[in-house]
Order: sequence, then C-alpha cells, then structure tokens
Amino acid sequence: MILTTDELKNYHGRVAMVDGAFDPLHHGHIAYFRAARALGTKLLCNIAPDSYVSTKHPVLLESSRRAQVIDALADIDYTHVSHSETETVLRELRPTHFIKGKDWAGCLPPEQERVCSELGIEIVLLDTLLDSSSARLRRYRPPSPDGEGEVSVFEQLVADQRPVESGHYDAEYFVSDWREENNDYTIEARRRIEGRHPAVIKETFQPTRVLDVGCGPGMLLFLLQEQGIVADGVDFSPSCRELAPPEVKERIKTGTTADPGLFADNSYDLVICREVMEHLTVLQVRDTVRNLCRVTSRYVYVTTRFHPDPAGLLDVTTQFEVDPSHITLLNKDFLRVMFVLEGLRRRLDLESTIDWMGKGRVLVYEKPGPAA
Repeated sequence: MILTTDELKNYHGRVAMVDGAFDPLHHGHIAYFRAARALGTKLLCNIAPDSYVSTKHPVLLESSRRAQVIDALADIDYTHVSHSETETVLRELRPTHFIKGKDWAGCLPPEQERVCSELGIEIVLLDTLLDSSSARLRRYRPPSPDGEGEVSVFEQLVADQRPVESGHYDAEYFVSDWREENNDYTIEARRRIEGRHPAVIKETFQPTRVLDVGCGPGMLLFLLQEQGIVADGVDFSPSCRELAPPEVKERIKTGTTADPGLFADNSYDLVICREVMEHLTVLQVRDTVRNLCRVTSRYVYVTTRFHPDPAGLLDVTTQFEVDPSHITLLNKDFLRVMFVLEGLRRRLDLESTIDWMGKGRVLVYEKPGPAA
C-alpha cells in the first residue's frame, strides 16, 4: 500500500522503516528488504524524491514509478515517497525501527540520530551491502564518442544541485561525536589529527600572510599561530566564531567562500581551502576557485575529496555515507582545469611535500608574476 505523508501518523509504532533512493533497484536492495523484514515487524519503505536522486545521477525511474515497483515486492508492506528530509519522515511515522545498511555506521546524520533517540526508535544496521546503484550506472553507462551525453548529464546535475544551508553547520556539526574516529573540531582532536602538519605548512610555503577559506571554528588558525604564523579565516557558519578559541575568534569573518567583497586582490601570499569543495555545488566550486585565485598573491593550497572512480572528466558524485553535506565529489582533473583557467600553474613539487600523509587529496597552485 502506498501511503501519503498525512497517512504516516496512522502507523505510529506499527512498522519498521527502510530508506533509500533505489534507482535503479538491484539485488542488494532485495537482500536489504529481506533482512529487514526478518526482524518480524511490518515494513515501510521510504523512497527518496527525484530531487535527491538527481544529485547523484540522472533519474532513471520517477519516484512515483519506483513506489509502484517496490510496493509490489513481497517483503514490503507499505511504501512512501518522501518530499522532505528523512528525519521529518521519522517524526511523522515514528517507526519501531529505522533500518539502514552497515555502511552507515558512524555516519548517520546527527538529526536522524537525535530524532530516533527522542522518539525511542531503534536504529538497526544490516550487513547486506552487495552493490551500489551509482556504481552500477557508472559501470554500464554507454560511451559517448562526441561527449554530448556526458555534457548533458553534467548540465542537468548542475541545474538540479541546491546549496547546503548554513544552518546545517551548527555547533553540533563541529563538536558532536557523529564523525568517524572522533574527528571533531576541538583543539585536542585537531591537534591529534593535524600532527606535524602546521609545521609542514610553514616549512613548505614560508608564508607571511595566510587566509584559511572555510576555516570552521579556526583550529588551523590556532595551530598555525603556535608556529608563529598569524592567519585570518572566513567561514559560512555563524557557529564558527562562537566555537573558535579566544586567541583567533576576532580573526574569523562570517561569509561565503566565493564572496568577492571580504578580501582584496593579492592580499595573502598563501590561501588555504581544505575539505570545503565537497560541501559546495559545482557552481559554488567554480566561484570559490575564482575567489581563491583572486585573493592570493602567490600560493593556493587545496584539499578536498575527489570522485573515487570517474568514468569521464565531468563525473560528479556524492558521499552522503560520510557526511550528508558532501554533495560534490569532482574528478580531480576537472578541478585542476578550473585553476588552470584562472591562470595559475601547478606546483607538483609542493604538492608532494604537503601531502606527506599520502592521501592524494592535495592541490597546490602558484600565481605567476613578480611575487613568484
């Protein structure tokens, strides 16, 4: 039976809930449904809307059609097409169990965990991961000799993407324990995670003026200050200044990474932007790259998470299992092209030095001119 959102309240405490996009539906999903049904409770499948699917790949089957297919499966008792966040559906439905794959261990969005805790919904993680819809599409997508198909897919993705709101990055986002390996933004955690990296930054670039774009609560600013480097920062989240150490709080401005009015041209000899691009839409990435290149007088140092297995230059994927705001993982070469088009030149030697941990996420570019 396919339910409307208004009907969910009639099933409080009577069903368990599975959740996903299921586009395309494959054998891994069937194993997931069967294992969930084996818990002994009637099962409702909450289906992600087309707007969500389009951030990962073109919609193959509209949500209403997906609902019809899934509702016909023997293990599914009820089906619901979501038009809101999963946590909203959890509040409306109040299922006995919220059932996800084991790959979500430690990665569920904090708000979903909070809703389940408040309402007494048991979270169950099943070890049934057999495949990925996105990976399967990449594997079987037919090649396009003239590139027109790839460009069309990219054009649609760019049109459909929506920016993450600043409210997502609240205080809990930075300091709660939802992150893997206690990767939060306290000084103690960041000192452990950064290790000798602030010293490596100093040794590699020998900067006099540093700007950290997307600085979060300013922990790198604090650690660089210990190295004798006074750095400024800018971040989208109003919570960052509240959480920042007192020593750097006043050096953090609230603004977007692409805001052209916050800093003057060539005003910093090192501009850093770490683990930010994956939180932006493709258009925001473009504007951010342009801004980084405008503000620096010499170096831009970037880290981000890249598409793990791109089939083409324009391939874009997401990484919601790590962070629900990881909406854009680009082909590394595509991001490099953006810097090239701004007139900067790659510094492979400095990339090798700064990537001393061998994570493969580092880009370093230099602006030609008298300062170089």
